[in-house]
Amino acid sequence: MFQISLAAARVNAKLKQAEAAKKLGVTEKTLGGYERGQTAIPGHLLQKAAILYNIPADYIRLPVVNDGKHDEDDFFLQSSTF
Repeated sequence: MFQISLAAARVNAKLKQAEAAKKLGVTEKTLGGYERGQTAIPGHLLQKAAILYNIPADYIRLPVVNDGKHDEDDFFLQSSTF
């Protein structure tokens, strides 16, 4: 399946980062973090962005983000204590 980055989807929709952030209800800094893969974008915001950018959410490629919230190592450590 063909996929593009979140930033490319925004650019293809002819939206500047500040304009898209405002329409998504986040700060420009937050949207930039999602686009650079520094922070994982919540599913509801991904869906909202897909609608705003007029592209199916499945066509947006998301980077792997190790932001400490859902790291696999932490999950396995917690799972092994059951």
